Amino acid sequence: MKILLVPLALILFTVSAFPQVSITPMKVIYVRQGEDLPDFKRRFEITYPMVSGLKSERAKRQFDDTISYWKAFDTTLEENLDDYYWLDTLDYEVPFNRNGIVVIRLIISGSAAYVDGDLKTLVVDTNTGRRVTVRQAFTGLPGLAKKLAKMQYAAVAKEIEEQEGLGPDDVQTIREYMKDKAITVSSIDEFSVSDEGVTFHFDYGFPHVIQALQPNGDYSFTWEEIGPYLKKGGIIQKPKN
Repeated sequence: MKILLVPLALILFTVSAFPQVSITPMKVIYVRQGEDLPDFKRRFEITYPMVSGLKSERAKRQFDDTISYWKAFDTTLEENLDDYYWLDTLDYEVPFNRNGIVVIRLIISGSAAYVDGDLKTLVVDTNTGRRVTVRQAFTGLPGLAKKLAKMQYAAVAKEIEEQEGLGPDDVQTIREYMKDKAITVSSIDEFSVSDEGVTFHFDYGFPHVIQALQPNGDYSFTWEEIGPYLKKGGIIQKPKN
């Protein structure tokens, strides 16, 4: 199968240290070879995060595997090059990159009957290239889950109260879809770190037709608030100035 690759640009991303890691975007346009494709679906674009500056080639290979779009979104390049044409773009953001930690958001977008997408937030240890899991970073997870559940309940109630134009049916729909979405230890999976603290991310998976009613799903702690739940000596600690 012939694949057309069109490099677009290389733009230097902000480099952070400890160890020094550079993540540079490389955009590539792919051309699908399927026969029965609409013209506007012939191409899709992927922005690859090109990582350098890790302490070893092994760490780099592991890092690349950890942040693989194909692994994160359970698909392959090959299946998107033929007649399967939902995918439009794959892209990423790096909101935090220092003190041995990279936070990377992987973003997928596509369209069929409507435009849709997904987002995965990963925290990566630059020493090993491996993802930092919730259980590696935090302790006292039952207590943390209870705090998050309280935050969730209060946030959803506030969003219902503040969202304009919600009728009784909309409120009932939100409550119905949230019945089995209460945060538990097993549902704490994605988080990110920043200079201000730690944020836990939850995707409630509302169907597209009512996605506008879906709660935000991001719940933040300051470093002081999350402090009791940080593992002593663990890689996730308050950033150094």
